[in-house]
Amino acid sequence: MVARQHKFYSLPSTNTQAFELAESGAPNGEIVRAETQTAGRGRLGKSWQSPPGKGLYFSIIVRPQLATEDYPKLTMTAGLAIAKVIERAYALDVKLKWPNDIYLAEKKCGGILCEASLSDQAYSKRFAIIGVGLNVLTQENEFPEDLRDSATSIVMETGQPCDPELLLERIVRTILNEISILEEEGFAAVLTEWKQRDFLKGKMLSWLSHSGEVIEGISEGPDEHGRLMVRDGNDVLHEVISGDVTLEKVDKKRNSHS
Repeated sequence: MVARQHKFYSLPSTNTQAFELAESGAPNGEIVRAETQTAGRGRLGKSWQSPPGKGLYFSIIVRPQLATEDYPKLTMTAGLAIAKVIERAYALDVKLKWPNDIYLAEKKCGGILCEASLSDQAYSKRFAIIGVGLNVLTQENEFPEDLRDSATSIVMETGQPCDPELLLERIVRTILNEISILEEEGFAAVLTEWKQRDFLKGKMLSWLSHSGEVIEGISEGPDEHGRLMVRDGNDVLHEVISGDVTLEKVDKKRNSHS
């Protein structure tokens, strides 16, 4: 069994609910889950589509023993955990798009949104919320028309029945286990396995920096700090800490789940 679950049919966002619970002292591993979200969020203020009963939409409260600068690495750590679960359960080839997306068959299947509260100096009061949206039972005709070329689900890729309850239990357990590895062994152990699933490695992409500059180049993958390295046409290596990374060919039709 997973830790205590707070179950809702509908929430604006499981991350928002989990954040409030964490601020009230909810423990490590507690979960907020909804059948659907009315205002699900992705990175950079984007929306996440949450059709009722078709996916897993949940947030985990975690209180890791990590330095402040290591909290952003939780996103990639959670992505690796989800990839491992899907691979083991369904024998699918899972790719991870930096920093937070889950891909199956060149299409997006899920995303992660991590948010943290680090203002308190005491480790015991710091926390992060790992929000997960995963397309599980969605069929192609149930996606919005503009997403059908870029989105997929586990059932679409396997053609087999899928038990969301068992999947949730395995994902939560594996995320918490991977966080323990991050705490005990450092990011290198996580990064090595993450890179084996790197969706962007060697691909041409463009990146919109915070200054509004569009940079194009070849992805060289994340460095030891989790920053994406992009080499432009002038052989200049750029560090992408955050920003909107777009594949030049694959992502021309944007997936609003991003």
